Amino acid sequence: MTTVKIKSGDWEVEASTTRHFEYPSEARSFITASIESAVKNYVEPKSSIKQSDLDMRDNQIMLLKEDLEVVHMYLDGLLVPRKDENGETYSIVGRIKQFENEMVKQVSNLESIYLEEQSKMYTESEVQKHLETQRGNCWVAAEGGVDKIMGAPEPGHWRKTNNDGL
Repeated sequence: MTTVKIKSGDWEVEASTTRHFEYPSEARSFITASIESAVKNYVEPKSSIKQSDLDMRDNQIMLLKEDLEVVHMYLDGLLVPRKDENGETYSIVGRIKQFENEMVKQVSNLESIYLEEQSKMYTESEVQKHLETQRGNCWVAAEGGVDKIMGAPEPGHWRKTNNDGL
């Protein structure tokens, strides 16, 4: 049985055969070089990564962490909870969804208030009808009173009419 062991950095390759062969030294060198080349091409050693590339990646990670914290601070300012009722921490997207849900509730409440208030409002024709009623009531109340004697004009000139009386 023939066994060939090749070690390169942290890698070790062992090739064995059940038959006993004697390889010429050139063939043995070629096989060894081929396996070493394959190992080197398969895994790039850490020492070949430039320190400047690592520094850039570290800086990018640091900036992303800062951005994430700023988003959390912004959501904290909006009083969006960081944890749910079970004590589980929300992700950024989860917190944003909580904020959206709260805004939808508030808009719905405002819409309900608006619709309720709108039902209490009068149309222009309803206002004219009420003013006409009030005008008539004032005229009746003043017809025999002091205002009529003093020559007071018809009350409530809220609109011009051709009709001086009721």
